[in-house]
Amino acid sequence: MRLMTFLVLCALLPGCAAEPQRPEEVFWEVYRRQATQTVVHTRRERFDTPEAAAARRMVLVSDEIYDYRAGRHVGTSIEHWRGRSVVRTRCVDGVRHGYLPSRQAWDEPEPNALCRVSSRPLLGDGIIPGGLTGSQAEAMIESLRGEHRFLTPLPPTPVEVGGRRYLRIEVRARPAGGGDMQHLLFALHDAGLDPRTYPFQPADNTGSGADLTYYVDPATLLPAFVHRQVLPAGPITRVEYVHPAHVPTDPLADTTPWTLRW
Repeated sequence: MRLMTFLVLCALLPGCAAEPQRPEEVFWEVYRRQATQTVVHTRRERFDTPEAAAARRMVLVSDEIYDYRAGRHVGTSIEHWRGRSVVRTRCVDGVRHGYLPSRQAWDEPEPNALCRVSSRPLLGDGIIPGGLTGSQAEAMIESLRGEHRFLTPLPPTPVEVGGRRYLRIEVRARPAGGGDMQHLLFALHDAGLDPRTYPFQPADNTGSGADLTYYVDPATLLPAFVHRQVLPAGPITRVEYVHPAHVPTDPLADTTPWTLRW
């Protein structure tokens, strides 16, 4: 797979003599590399309709970090409303902290069930899990490409966004033999993991599938940004990956109300 990926990437660059063959291999290499990241950090915004996504009057951003080896989690809810932005809550290892903008301080922390990572389906992009070993990632990819064929990547296209180069990869997520996003959970099971307990929540499950667009760093083959449109004309989710990902030393120190830079 990796040799084929190199040949495909070479074919995308000026002056390269290689012929593009099996361009879908690039996406699966992206999938493998992201799935084996031990720490995942994403910022996600979701809109119920395409109209709401275009208007952007009310934006809720979920900033989530999870260290799969250490089991550490930091999750922040951020509200953007009519030009005002504020951090609302932050979960740190199962404990909830509420932010008081008027005092610019955190209130008294308390354990909260909604702060358990299993209760926060906001980490990642809903398509690629994290924290897998190389063999687990390969098994999941084999399952998705075989019995549970559900994701169909199209050839990557070089693009420039904000002065930086990316590979734009469109992926079609379509129900295969019934069902929808649960095929991702079937593949996780085929990799020897328990979907009921593993920190991964699949994307919106409508039965109609979705259109995905990945923007990938060509140097690392890690995703930078993902756009997901549920069919037909359903919710829109945008996810930004933060690299390198790490759990901050003091999770409460930064109260900056992050937005997606895209």
